[in-house]
Amino acid sequence: MAATVLEPLNTVIPKTYKPMRVCFSYAAYAKNLINNLNLSNIPVENGLSETEFSALESSFNFTFPPDLRSILQEGLPIGQGFPHWRLSSKQQLEIQINLPIIEICKQVSRNNFWLESWGDRPSDNDRSVNLAEGFLKKAPILVPIYGKFYISSAPCMAGNPVFYVHGGEVKLWSFDIAGFFRRVEFRIQNEEYLRLDAPPWVATEARRIEFWTDMAEARGITRGWWSGHLGVCLEEIFRRLRDGGWKEEDVREMMMMDGCDEFDNEDDNSTNTDESFNKKCVGWQVGVLSKRLLSAGWSTEDVVDSLGFPEDLENVVLDVDSWFDFHHTRS
Repeated sequence: MAATVLEPLNTVIPKTYKPMRVCFSYAAYAKNLINNLNLSNIPVENGLSETEFSALESSFNFTFPPDLRSILQEGLPIGQGFPHWRLSSKQQLEIQINLPIIEICKQVSRNNFWLESWGDRPSDNDRSVNLAEGFLKKAPILVPIYGKFYISSAPCMAGNPVFYVHGGEVKLWSFDIAGFFRRVEFRIQNEEYLRLDAPPWVATEARRIEFWTDMAEARGITRGWWSGHLGVCLEEIFRRLRDGGWKEEDVREMMMMDGCDEFDNEDDNSTNTDESFNKKCVGWQVGVLSKRLLSAGWSTEDVVDSLGFPEDLENVVLDVDSWFDFHHTRS
């Protein structure tokens, strides 16, 4: 699918193209959006009928917010990453809808997350997970839009913010659904990109959503490890991958935090500093990146040239494969 998701809430300066028609209603905006998806060769079926909306809302106990409903009524995107509201089984849709809760509970079970508003964390791990799950099920249901991006079903109003939820990480991605699609690049056949102009009703600030806004603020953007001098190293890797032609969403997927938790319980009596932990975590992440690039067909030389090897990590003990990936000398 020829769509690339850009970074959250960053200013986007699109190239100059023939402007899209100005939209003064949700229906007009939805028509323009579906037209862009079609131009981008993203498969789009006929929109959902009122009967289909009613069946879905009854089955999953939520109501589609008006702006998302208008889009799905105009056309149903079924490309990779989009939920197939018509043909997916009830079980498949339940998994997509409940995935944020599942992933957050997983982080709670690993003792990696607990909201202060939930009170004191029980010492029993199973009880902690059950308590967290109870709070999460009381929160507004997040409706999947695309990939790991969700919009709140409540309040049932246009203009709810879009959240990115993955592996227990929650980010405020855009102020509303129009803002989300403005940060998606639509590639047409001549390799140019089309972006929708902002409709007059586009949100200029994020509406607060019960629980999820607090969750995004509590989690922040990186759990605190991707910062400081070592953070600069990873940001440089991020930039090089993008410059090398990788899609934004692919780079973000590769650079997710998951996996660093293996260091959390490495030695309960360890006196390592936070900096030492960060080096191990970054070293692990760089090793994963190297393996993924190599498995995608990159040569060892290309991987080293693209990622380099931060001096800060030269004393980090990686596994044998990762060490070979980064220290294999050129022939």
